[in-house]
Amino acid sequence: MNVGKKFELAWKDSTPNNILIYRLPDAAQSFGGSSSLRFSRKSPFDFLMFNGKYLFALELKSVQGKSISFERTKEDDGEIHYHQIAGLNEWNKYSGTVCGFIIEFRELEKTIFLPIENFNELVENTTKKSLNIKDLDGHVIEIKQRKLRTRYKYDVDDFVAQVISHGG
Repeated sequence: MNVGKKFELAWKDSTPNNILIYRLPDAAQSFGGSSSLRFSRKSPFDFLMFNGKYLFALELKSVQGKSISFERTKEDDGEIHYHQIAGLNEWNKYSGTVCGFIIEFRELEKTIFLPIENFNELVENTTKKSLNIKDLDGHVIEIKQRKLRTRYKYDVDDFVAQVISHGG
């Protein structure tokens, strides 16, 4: 299992029973590893979470270094994909939704939530195609975590409370 899937599993396992969490199915891409054949649309993000009041649309990313790359166009190549940005922006139009990226910086042992509005503002104000941890300062919510043996347990309740206290 790749590190991204392990991160997703750890996030899901950290979610308390009073919060509904749903992993959107990965779109079938192709037979035999060929990138030339596609059967369905790409998923707009990874998870939907619902705490009874707010619906969270979340894309989870796990990166090794201190920065994360993104795609400004469909033709670019980055860790945050153009269709994910578009998907989160589309869902963010609805009242009561919280949309954004949960990014695990493995080297720093730090996990953050970057709301899509803040991501858009950061991208608009830079010519770079990546954001480093210093760029994110003041634009994110740090997610509490504690290391078990090999994986982390995330304080999802605290994350939800922080997002709500910042105005949803």
